[in-house]
Amino acid sequence: MAAPLTDLIDGVIAGITKRRGSGSAHPGAEIAAAAVAQAEAWGVTRALVAGDPLLGELGVLDALAASGVEILGWPEGRGHGWRELLGLEGPDRTMGITIPTLGVAQRGTLVIETSPSHGRSIDAVSMFHLPVLLASRIRWSLGEALTETYAPGRRRPAAVSLVSGPSRTSDIEKISTLGAHGAVGIHLLVAEDL
Repeated sequence: MAAPLTDLIDGVIAGITKRRGSGSAHPGAEIAAAAVAQAEAWGVTRALVAGDPLLGELGVLDALAASGVEILGWPEGRGHGWRELLGLEGPDRTMGITIPTLGVAQRGTLVIETSPSHGRSIDAVSMFHLPVLLASRIRWSLGEALTETYAPGRRRPAAVSLVSGPSRTSDIEKISTLGAHGAVGIHLLVAEDL
């Protein structure tokens, strides 16, 4: 029997929160305002965004731009924007906005697939990560998510990232450091309906 949608939403948010991230669920019409509020809380001045039409449909890009956040789209190929994207030019308080393919309620994990308009570095090169996940894309287990990701007949992504919280590592003395290989903070926005 499938888990109720509310349990799936609560599970993925609880898992991210357990690993020093945060998350919230909103009706689709409120996602843009929630993205602006999170950008303000982080003091972000630039957003690196995946080229996914969902961000436009939800009004996220327009709302962020209206609030004064510079929008920088993921460049296809190695053209314009790479120096800015990597933080070599411009502000360093950036957030990467991704659209995870799937979420895993049991572990609080996000499955992020690459594509020409959704580079695998968006969540890693930004100081903060703001994934926007459709509630309908949450699965109970990692097994279910990976079975769907690699289903026969489905185009295989060039790379898949499994994100379960802010980047962190520990040295030999077990001193934990956030942001060593990616974002220092993550806030998951779950869009409940569209």
